[in-house]
Amino acid sequence: MPAVPPHRGLIRALLALFRGSDRAAGGLARLCTTLGQVALVCLGAHLAADHLDDQLLRGFFAAQAWLDLTLAGPLLRFSEAVGARYETLLFWDDLPLATLAAWSALIVELVACALLSASFLLTPRQVRLSWAAWRQALSVHALVLPVALSGVLSAGAWSMSMAVEDLLPAATWASVIAWIVAAAVGLRFGLPAWLRAVAALERSGKPLRDLAVALGILPLGLLAWQHGVPLWGWLP
Repeated sequence: MPAVPPHRGLIRALLALFRGSDRAAGGLARLCTTLGQVALVCLGAHLAADHLDDQLLRGFFAAQAWLDLTLAGPLLRFSEAVGARYETLLFWDDLPLATLAAWSALIVELVACALLSASFLLTPRQVRLSWAAWRQALSVHALVLPVALSGVLSAGAWSMSMAVEDLLPAATWASVIAWIVAAAVGLRFGLPAWLRAVAALERSGKPLRDLAVALGILPLGLLAWQHGVPLWGWLP
């Protein structure tokens, strides 16, 4: 077998090194993109969950007041009849409502982050939007997911821009840079994630599961649009 000239062996080794480094760089870029997309979802969901906490706390206070108004009288008569301690029967007055609201919001946030991230992580990267395919997949989930995911991703991009603006000196150009950052983050990470998730929608044949998933992401999606995107401040 003829010997391979040294310079050819060196060239082959360099080509193999370049091909390996190119694959490694591509894999690292895909990994960073995926992590950025998940981080954007988590940022947007966390921003929305801060407002969900307040909404839940108000709801718990309203429920507590309704229980006091509705059951206080009957329970007082019951306690007098059986000789029980009246204050013990009003157990809801001693509940730590702020803690319950915070934990409930955290659970909703984690569930929504998992569901929204799975909507694009568990789909092919090479996707193509099709109006006909979306109509075939039309369901409660297919209606809710695009709205909720776009709201959370937009809120995450806006959260990034606000963080950048806080680091810059107070000036007009700082706001411009913040808008540029929001647009760049949204286009680089948010839009590809949204396109992957929407293009991969299909009818599951399990309406109850679709409804459960929709209810799991809808509250944070609506709150993200309401409080995480500065659209409403532009309206008259």
